[in-house]
Amino acid sequence: MPLARAYKIGVFDTATWLPTGATVTTTATTPILFCSTSANSDLNISAVRCGVLGAATFPANASVFFSINTVTGTKAGGNAATAVQQSGIAKATLATWSTAGGTSAAAITGLTATTEWWGEPVPFTAGSSWGEWKTPGFEINLPISGQFALCVTASSAGTATPFFGAVEYSE
Repeated sequence: MPLARAYKIGVFDTATWLPTGATVTTTATTPILFCSTSANSDLNISAVRCGVLGAATFPANASVFFSINTVTGTKAGGNAATAVQQSGIAKATLATWSTAGGTSAAAITGLTATTEWWGEPVPFTAGSSWGEWKTPGFEINLPISGQFALCVTASSAGTATPFFGAVEYSE
């Protein structure tokens, strides 16, 4: 019997699944996966996965920093994302999600990243990725009634580079 309802959500998880990454062309901190937690439940992230997908060219000696941040502002753009429940009695997640990827890339705008909850640098090259599991009891706890985003910050601007990101969480 599971201790909580576990879910997986990622950049590709729109109503019609299609692996179009979240396209980023700047060095600004850019949200690729947005979450608004409910007033009734916090969210505990137990796994984070992120990576750089293919592009025509990549900047030399560059890196990409993936982070989970609190964000402020009013979210605009993006595509609705649907979390996939991993176990337990079927119940929709209480969190609301948006992706900058999915059936077609659609930037998430209007947000400013503030507090960092997690971060990891990876090389800015095709196929570079990072996956991390959190030990039970050490999950990343995102509190109720908040706005959060998985963000990308590149050290050098790419040429419409698509990125991937996903989290597994419980409520």
